Amino acid sequence: MTTTVLSTLTVPWIPLPHRMDVVRTPAVPEGYQASTAFVLALDADGRTLLTLVDRPGRGWEVPGGHLDPGESPLQAAIRELAEEAGLVVLPEQVEFFGGQQITIFGTPPADYAYPALGFMAFHVVRLDHRGTPVSPDPGSECAAAEWVERDEVARRCAGATWLPLHESLYG
Repeated sequence: MTTTVLSTLTVPWIPLPHRMDVVRTPAVPEGYQASTAFVLALDADGRTLLTLVDRPGRGWEVPGGHLDPGESPLQAAIRELAEEAGLVVLPEQVEFFGGQQITIFGTPPADYAYPALGFMAFHVVRLDHRGTPVSPDPGSECAAAEWVERDEVARRCAGATWLPLHESLYG
Protein backbone atom coordinates (compact mmCIF):
# COMPACT_ATOMS: atom_id res chain seq x y z
CA MET A 1 0.00 0.00 0.00
CA THR A 2 1.48 3.32 -1.10
CA THR A 3 0.85 6.26 1.21
CA THR A 4 1.88 9.82 0.41
CA VAL A 5 2.05 12.31 3.28
CA LEU A 6 0.82 15.71 2.06
CA SER A 7 1.24 17.57 5.37
CA THR A 8 1.92 16.97 9.05
CA LEU A 9 0.50 19.17 11.78
CA THR A 10 -1.19 19.42 15.15
CA VAL A 11 -4.63 20.94 15.66
CA PRO A 12 -6.17 22.77 18.62
CA TRP A 13 -9.38 20.69 18.60
CA ILE A 14 -7.54 17.53 19.67
CA PRO A 15 -6.88 18.07 23.40
CA LEU A 16 -4.07 15.49 23.73
CA PRO A 17 -0.49 15.41 22.44
CA HIS A 18 -0.79 14.18 18.86
CA ARG A 19 0.29 14.31 15.24
CA MET A 20 -2.00 14.56 12.25
CA ASP A 21 -0.74 13.37 8.87
CA VAL A 22 -2.84 14.33 5.86
CA VAL A 23 -2.34 11.41 3.47
CA ARG A 24 -3.22 10.06 0.06
CA THR A 25 -3.69 6.33 0.56
CA PRO A 26 -5.85 3.60 -1.03
CA ALA A 27 -7.27 2.35 2.30
CA VAL A 28 -7.51 3.15 5.99
CA PRO A 29 -3.94 2.56 7.25
CA GLU A 30 -3.24 -0.64 9.18
CA GLY A 31 -3.99 -0.22 12.89
CA TYR A 32 -6.03 2.97 12.44
CA GLN A 33 -9.78 3.18 13.00
CA ALA A 34 -12.04 5.42 10.91
CA SER A 35 -14.39 7.55 12.98
CA THR A 36 -15.54 10.04 10.34
CA ALA A 37 -16.05 10.15 6.58
CA PHE A 38 -16.03 13.11 4.19
CA VAL A 39 -16.65 13.65 0.48
CA LEU A 40 -14.92 15.95 -1.97
CA ALA A 41 -17.48 16.10 -4.77
CA LEU A 42 -16.24 17.64 -8.02
CA ASP A 43 -18.38 18.41 -11.03
CA ALA A 44 -17.32 18.35 -14.70
CA ASP A 45 -16.31 22.04 -14.46
CA GLY A 46 -13.92 21.30 -11.57
CA ARG A 47 -16.16 22.94 -8.99
CA THR A 48 -16.36 21.51 -5.46
CA LEU A 49 -19.50 21.01 -3.41
CA LEU A 50 -19.34 22.84 -0.06
CA THR A 51 -21.82 22.97 2.81
CA LEU A 52 -22.41 25.76 5.30
CA VAL A 53 -22.45 24.19 8.76
CA ASP A 54 -24.89 26.05 11.01
CA ARG A 55 -22.99 25.61 14.30
CA PRO A 56 -20.99 28.11 16.39
CA GLY A 57 -17.40 28.36 15.20
CA ARG A 58 -18.05 26.42 12.00
CA GLY A 59 -18.61 27.64 8.46
CA TRP A 60 -18.08 26.33 4.95
CA GLU A 61 -16.83 22.75 4.82
CA VAL A 62 -17.05 19.62 2.71
CA PRO A 63 -19.91 17.22 3.49
CA GLY A 64 -19.06 14.65 6.12
CA GLY A 65 -19.36 13.53 9.70
CA HIS A 66 -19.16 10.70 12.20
CA LEU A 67 -19.82 7.09 11.31
CA ASP A 68 -22.99 5.67 12.82
CA PRO A 69 -22.61 2.37 14.73
CA GLY A 70 -21.96 -0.46 12.27
CA GLU A 71 -21.55 1.93 9.34
CA SER A 72 -18.57 1.76 6.98
CA PRO A 73 -16.72 4.93 5.88
CA LEU A 74 -18.25 4.50 2.40
CA GLN A 75 -21.78 4.22 3.78
CA ALA A 76 -21.23 7.26 6.02
CA ALA A 77 -19.81 9.30 3.13
CA ILE A 78 -22.84 8.58 0.93
CA ARG A 79 -25.28 9.31 3.78
CA GLU A 80 -23.56 12.56 4.82
CA LEU A 81 -23.40 13.79 1.21
CA ALA A 82 -27.15 13.27 0.83
CA GLU A 83 -28.04 14.77 4.24
CA GLU A 84 -25.72 17.78 4.21
CA ALA A 85 -25.77 18.69 0.52
CA GLY A 86 -28.73 16.90 -1.04
CA LEU A 87 -26.52 15.07 -3.54
CA VAL A 88 -27.46 11.40 -3.92
CA VAL A 89 -24.81 9.10 -5.41
CA LEU A 90 -24.32 5.38 -5.86
CA PRO A 91 -21.49 3.49 -4.10
CA GLU A 92 -19.71 2.91 -7.41
CA GLN A 93 -19.45 6.70 -7.89
CA VAL A 94 -17.50 7.10 -4.63
CA GLU A 95 -13.77 6.47 -4.39
CA PHE A 96 -11.76 6.35 -1.16
CA PHE A 97 -8.55 8.33 -1.67
CA GLY A 98 -7.02 9.35 1.65
CA GLY A 99 -7.63 11.22 4.83
CA GLN A 100 -6.34 12.57 8.09
CA GLN A 101 -4.38 10.03 10.13
CA ILE A 102 -4.35 11.01 13.81
CA THR A 103 -1.82 9.50 16.21
CA ILE A 104 -2.37 10.23 19.90
CA PHE A 105 0.89 10.01 21.88
CA GLY A 106 0.54 7.96 25.03
CA THR A 107 -2.61 6.34 26.34
CA PRO A 108 -5.73 8.51 26.05
CA PRO A 109 -7.85 8.92 29.19
CA ALA A 110 -10.81 6.53 29.57
CA ASP A 111 -13.29 9.33 28.74
CA TYR A 112 -11.59 10.20 25.43
CA ALA A 113 -14.20 9.45 22.73
CA TYR A 114 -11.85 8.66 19.84
CA PRO A 115 -9.31 5.93 19.11
CA ALA A 116 -5.62 6.56 19.85
CA LEU A 117 -5.00 5.75 16.18
CA GLY A 118 -7.86 7.53 14.44
CA PHE A 119 -8.61 8.18 10.81
CA MET A 120 -10.84 10.73 9.11
CA ALA A 121 -11.63 9.04 5.77
CA PHE A 122 -11.94 11.13 2.62
CA HIS A 123 -13.69 10.06 -0.56
CA VAL A 124 -14.02 11.68 -3.97
CA VAL A 125 -17.02 11.81 -6.30
CA ARG A 126 -16.34 13.06 -9.83
CA LEU A 127 -19.49 13.97 -11.72
CA ASP A 128 -19.42 13.76 -15.52
CA HIS A 129 -21.72 16.80 -15.76
CA ARG A 130 -22.08 20.27 -14.27
CA GLY A 131 -23.33 20.10 -10.68
CA THR A 132 -26.99 20.95 -10.36
CA PRO A 133 -28.50 23.06 -7.56
CA VAL A 134 -28.37 21.32 -4.20
CA SER A 135 -29.75 21.91 -0.73
CA PRO A 136 -29.26 20.23 2.65
CA ASP A 137 -31.86 18.03 4.28
CA PRO A 138 -33.92 20.30 6.61
CA GLY A 139 -32.94 18.10 9.57
CA SER A 140 -29.18 18.38 8.96
CA GLU A 141 -26.77 20.76 10.65
CA CYS A 142 -26.20 22.54 7.33
CA ALA A 143 -27.90 25.74 6.23
CA ALA A 144 -26.75 25.80 2.59
CA ALA A 145 -24.82 23.90 -0.06
CA GLU A 146 -23.09 25.34 -3.14
CA TRP A 147 -20.83 24.32 -6.00
CA VAL A 148 -17.79 26.63 -5.88
CA GLU A 149 -14.66 27.21 -7.96
CA ARG A 150 -11.30 25.82 -6.82
CA ASP A 151 -9.88 29.15 -5.60
CA GLU A 152 -13.12 29.92 -3.77
CA VAL A 153 -12.79 26.64 -1.82
CA ALA A 154 -9.41 27.82 -0.48
CA ARG A 155 -10.89 31.23 0.44
CA ARG A 156 -14.06 29.95 2.15
CA CYS A 157 -12.28 27.09 3.91
CA ALA A 158 -9.00 28.86 4.77
CA GLY A 159 -7.15 26.90 7.41
CA ALA A 160 -9.02 23.63 6.80
CA THR A 161 -6.68 20.72 7.42
CA TRP A 162 -8.10 18.84 4.40
CA LEU A 163 -7.11 21.50 1.83
CA PRO A 164 -3.95 19.55 0.76
CA LEU A 165 -6.21 16.60 -0.10
CA HIS A 166 -8.43 18.88 -2.19
CA GLU A 167 -5.45 20.35 -4.02
CA SER A 168 -4.05 16.88 -4.71
CA LEU A 169 -7.12 16.10 -6.80
CA TYR A 170 -6.05 18.70 -9.36
CA GLY A 171 -2.43 17.48 -9.72
